[in-house]
Amino acid sequence: MRRNRSILALILAFVAAFMVSCSSPTGFKQPTTYTPTQLQQIQGYVSGIVALRDRMPELATRIENRDWSNVESFIHGPLGDLRMKMSTLARDLLPDAQADALESARNVFGHLNKIDQAAKDGSYDQAIRNYAEALKDFETFLNLVPKA
Repeated sequence: MRRNRSILALILAFVAAFMVSCSSPTGFKQPTTYTPTQLQQIQGYVSGIVALRDRMPELATRIENRDWSNVESFIHGPLGDLRMKMSTLARDLLPDAQADALESARNVFGHLNKIDQAAKDGSYDQAIRNYAEALKDFETFLNLVPKA
């Protein structure tokens, strides 16, 4: 009798393992819309990012004046939080917009780094070209963000 119970337990274990391995997972469904709470949180992030975007003409003026030390100071000072704010916002977006938003944010940072390097090198052409590209990528990023 004891031997039959062990064989029966072994058979049940194999059947259970087989059933579990053949079943399909239910998986996590990605949300397709934003909740009002998410929209409110996103708009809070957007207001800070737009405020920094509105200060970008100050950077252009400094580049136009070839005021390289203030260009560097402006990038590392007022625009210093931009990377964190844009990345945080991008991670809160829906998956279909998230990858594009992160890519646009990386592009903005890349252009700001190139402007910083151009300021160190005193290269007006490189600085103004990257400024224009940074603005384009900034607008691309903001277009990915849902409106209230």
